[in-house]
Amino acid sequence: MPRPTNPHRGSSDHRPILWAILAAITAIIYTKYIHDIVFITFGVGRVIQPIEDFPYKCERLRHPLLEGCEDMWLDHSGRNLYAACASIESRKGWSPGGNAYNISARTRTDHISVLNIDHPGPDGLYGLHSLEIEDSFHGDLDLHGFDVRDMGGKLRFWLINHKPPEDGVTGEVLDATRLGANSTVEIFDLNRGSTRLEHVRTIASSAIISPNDLAVDDDGVGFLITNDHNTKVGLFRPLTMLFGGGSVAYCRSDTGKCHVVADKDFHFPNGVTKGNDGLFYVAHSAKGKVTVHQMVGEQLVQVDEILLHIPLDNLSRDSEGNIIAAAIPDSLRFVKSMHDPAVSAPAAAFMIRRADWQSNENRENPYEVIKLVEDKDGKVLPTTTVAIRDTNSRRLFLGGVVSPFISICN
Repeated sequence: MPRPTNPHRGSSDHRPILWAILAAITAIIYTKYIHDIVFITFGVGRVIQPIEDFPYKCERLRHPLLEGCEDMWLDHSGRNLYAACASIESRKGWSPGGNAYNISARTRTDHISVLNIDHPGPDGLYGLHSLEIEDSFHGDLDLHGFDVRDMGGKLRFWLINHKPPEDGVTGEVLDATRLGANSTVEIFDLNRGSTRLEHVRTIASSAIISPNDLAVDDDGVGFLITNDHNTKVGLFRPLTMLFGGGSVAYCRSDTGKCHVVADKDFHFPNGVTKGNDGLFYVAHSAKGKVTVHQMVGEQLVQVDEILLHIPLDNLSRDSEGNIIAAAIPDSLRFVKSMHDPAVSAPAAAFMIRRADWQSNENRENPYEVIKLVEDKDGKVLPTTTVAIRDTNSRRLFLGGVVSPFISICN
């Protein structure tokens, strides 16, 4: 007699294969997303050091002109520190990069503050003042990241400006929650000895999607912009910090033309700066790393990456060519501080430099990462989004997008 067949036998034979596929998919998802969310973004198991572990003596500098200083730039030869600042109220309500679109919260007092870092003066405020601006831009700057180049006799500023959307004909303010910000790059000149910014031109382009920071080429013409999100608005836009996204655009100051030069493998691209080596360094907030790139024709090509395993914000470059990275040790407290500036979030700053082969055993890694300072309890440092290092005095200058002060560390 023929043996009876088992209709379920064939399917049961495939179970080990299905389980193997499921395990492989789970491993990929964990490695690509969950691991970084848990250990980098949320910092589970991260050891955060107190300020007392570091050889710096830090002080807070408080003044209305030093609130909400999201980005800074140091003129190493002119010895002036420039900061893009805004009122805390404005930052909390109108911050398109942080998905805050309350146009009515804008105080329209954004400004560039200036400190003469070598002369504290009798009040200890380093000759603090803000730059004047021509009337057509008065109250119409909503500042974020910026960069500056010495053009000989003058400084040229490239400022990211998150203006609210407006009707092109009537000038009526439109719904920002639906359209996002009308973000542009505004170029200004500052003559040496002057305190007034003179407008040069506006750069507007569809490639400027959600600009966070920019870095100008040595020729003062081309510049890169990091778009920290793929879209201006959207239901899933807030998830970029968890799952990645974003792009980099290249623009020319002379023609005003822009185009996207890279849009793959970005994880909330934030700060960007150009190194002395001619390469561009991009901070990935959601991945805890800095990628290194060079322009090849019309494309931006990654040539290296530097792992820091901690959320990063702005990057700057000191006069020795080191890259200084502002870091966020505790993302949850950072988010709380965005809504309540009275909350002190831990802050840190790192230095990335070319490795000394004589003392570096791992010769395959050309970079060395050094933690400069960290403040576990938020005793002195601001909720830091930018860190500047002055190589002459070995001081650090730190500011924060929602911090009511900046800090100076000797």
